Amino acid sequence: GPVKNKPIVLHDGTWLAPASLEFKYWDAFVDISKDNGKTWTASPLVPLNHDKFCGKGVIQPTIWESEPNHVHMLLRSTCGIVYRSDSTDGGKTWCEVYETSLPNNNSGIDAVKLYDGTIALIYNPVSENWGPRTPLVVSLSKDNGATWPYTCVLEDDEGEYSYPAIVSVDNQISMTYTWKRERIAYVRCTVEDIISCCHSE
Repeated sequence: GPVKNKPIVLHDGTWLAPASLEFKYWDAFVDISKDNGKTWTASPLVPLNHDKFCGKGVIQPTIWESEPNHVHMLLRSTCGIVYRSDSTDGGKTWCEVYETSLPNNNSGIDAVKLYDGTIALIYNPVSENWGPRTPLVVSLSKDNGATWPYTCVLEDDEGEYSYPAIVSVDNQISMTYTWKRERIAYVRCTVEDIISCCHSE
């Protein structure tokens, strides 16, 4: 079933819930519902060659639809970077996972497609498996996740800032995350706020 990150509703009303398995290997898939959540069908596992992959694999995908039936996922991995997969049939099948330029410390990530097509991603930009869960940043992509030129630091003190979640309504972005494993932090902002606070990479 669904793991960590939120489901999305596609252009035709289909529900997609990102999911993953954690056994000997880590693998991702999506659960698909055509009847508003009454019944679900699991997609095949996202293709991944475990013989050549470093560590256990990928889990906890976060997903968005860029255009009708074109769905994309970013994935937590054991390789020190965020991986990605794409679907052109509404999530029924997926291409083999491939590397992005985004570092990942084997900690949770989350993304959301904003009203203007911008993708916002909240994550720890640390390229070390089980590396520090600080800093925590939010980055913006204007080209469907190909590049992430805007990055705003949310937390950079010592401690853990992890398991983030991000949603949006109109131009408002809301983010939550664990704060040093003591409480939940909440941040609300706009795209303009992120761009004004960030550095352009």
